[in-house]
Amino acid sequence: MNSIHHIPDASAFTRTQQLHIIRRTIDGNSFNWLVWAVAASGFFTDSYNLFTFNVIINALYFVYWPGEDNTQKEFLINMTTLVGSIVGQVVFGVLADKFGRTRLYGVELVIVIFSTLGVASSSQGEGSMNILAWLLVWRFMMGIGIGAEYPLSAVITTEWSPTHARTRMMGSVFLMQPLGQLIANLVGLGVVVGYNSNHQLDKCSDPSIADCRQQVDRIWRWVTGVGAIPALLAIVFRFMIKDPGLYELEVRNDGDSAFKNTDQVYGGGIPESDSHAPLRHTRGSNFMMDMGEPPLPVQFSRHDLYDYFITQGNIWYLVGTSTTWWLVDFAFYGLGMGNPRTLAKLWLKGSERDARVAALGGWVPTWNVLAPSQLYAHNDGNNIYATLVEGAKRNIITVSIGSILGSAVFILAGDHLPRRHAMTLSFVVLGTLFLVTGGVIFATNDTGLHAISIVLVGLIYFVFNLGANTLTFILPAEIFPTRYRCVCHGVSAACGKLGSVLVQWILRQAEFESVKADDVTEENLGYVFVVFGCVMLTGTLFSWAWIPEVQKRRDERNGLRLPSKTLEELGKGMEAARAEKMAVEAGSSVVGSAEGMEMEGVSGGGARRRDWRRWVRRV
Repeated sequence: MNSIHHIPDASAFTRTQQLHIIRRTIDGNSFNWLVWAVAASGFFTDSYNLFTFNVIINALYFVYWPGEDNTQKEFLINMTTLVGSIVGQVVFGVLADKFGRTRLYGVELVIVIFSTLGVASSSQGEGSMNILAWLLVWRFMMGIGIGAEYPLSAVITTEWSPTHARTRMMGSVFLMQPLGQLIANLVGLGVVVGYNSNHQLDKCSDPSIADCRQQVDRIWRWVTGVGAIPALLAIVFRFMIKDPGLYELEVRNDGDSAFKNTDQVYGGGIPESDSHAPLRHTRGSNFMMDMGEPPLPVQFSRHDLYDYFITQGNIWYLVGTSTTWWLVDFAFYGLGMGNPRTLAKLWLKGSERDARVAALGGWVPTWNVLAPSQLYAHNDGNNIYATLVEGAKRNIITVSIGSILGSAVFILAGDHLPRRHAMTLSFVVLGTLFLVTGGVIFATNDTGLHAISIVLVGLIYFVFNLGANTLTFILPAEIFPTRYRCVCHGVSAACGKLGSVLVQWILRQAEFESVKADDVTEENLGYVFVVFGCVMLTGTLFSWAWIPEVQKRRDERNGLRLPSKTLEELGKGMEAARAEKMAVEAGSSVVGSAEGMEMEGVSGGGARRRDWRRWVRRV
């Protein structure tokens, strides 16, 4: 393809000109489906494998721990997966900035494939092995692969996206998270229903029957193993893309590779314009310095790290993205609505819960989440088929539908919303919804209006993906410079997972009215919603104070759209904000810097945010 396209000699241009040529080439195109497919396929795979555990957990308890009525083992497996994700996000974030985006892009999928097969083949042998230990090992490895996908997919999508399509491309990649969760539940339903047609699982109510255990054991292995299929397809896509031109130029200082890679992804050659005519000068070792080009910062050097994060103050942007992600995941994973037992708390009335205990003789095994009417319809009530089907259906109705709709609306409206303000507002709306839902759960427990709480939870997931959950994924990939973009995204995402680890530990320790927070009571769920509502409201302050503007003002040419700033513009960090402030104080706006970039004035809100940041630092 390159042989018939015109690719100019990069050495004939200054680095600034090379950067503008690459930006003009990328921005001259529209939504890139290849880039989207490369990133989305991996993100879908990781979402499927992360959330499939909620689909199979009841089957695991039925086969291996049928006599337990607590969630200790589930807690250990979840914590191990999340800790692995933290490791993957940080380590791969650093490595991707240091060695390149695509050099590691695919390694994380190989980890996911092997760990998925490891989980699916885990066994306790003839009593000589511990299946819990094997699950912990393989889920930790899977967590590393899942975590690595976050910074890699986000940053590759961002750096290859045309500026005007960046929000839609990033939102479309993140749509794969709720879609992967939906497919995991649909696969679970399909496998269970398929097995029931041949093996009469609806007659299985006694885990001590060997045939029942054998069939259920096959079900969870099939559902898990399917996760390796999209990972294999995603690896094929990874061979179709190269390191972004921005990375080649701004980190490796390799203009020729930057031009070549950009042409390979977008085709049509690399255009030259009169404003960027080649500079036909002697190309000695000091050519760039002679033309007034500053040397590139030494990536990860102590001097550059201190200068960018401390001297320039950009550490506060990292604090902003990390804190907001921490708060989002604290509530998102702490709520745990993908978990069948948490869903049972929400779906069952208080009287139904009591009748459920009575129907099972005063003791409810961990894996059983059925309502009383379903219990009486199936022998002694311990029916694994109905349990698995009901858990998947509740998950789809309560979580998946709202999440997918929220992501879809964001894709359509993202360019028309001020993203920083949208994140701040979503924290307010989510906090309010959590508080209202908690109150509704208390008020409607054991009444005919009980279903209102289910509708409200679905609305919460809609707002999550319309706002904060999606934006915490997008913003860290936009606001940092190319040389630290992956590591900053990885650190931000890791802080989110750290919040999810912490909240799960807290919920196992906390008590409401002398009852453990993770106990199966609806009253406890109401308290949890109220607490999370307060947590989400605090996110408003951090989002408002430490998340910068990433869009320009509306103008007649763009209509209702809020055009995004370029990555090069955003990568300047707080220095650009200071320049904007000086321009406002001088009574003028800065249009067209030495690099041809526009900057808009800082509003009074920006000054108030600085006052808030100063107050927090003093505290």
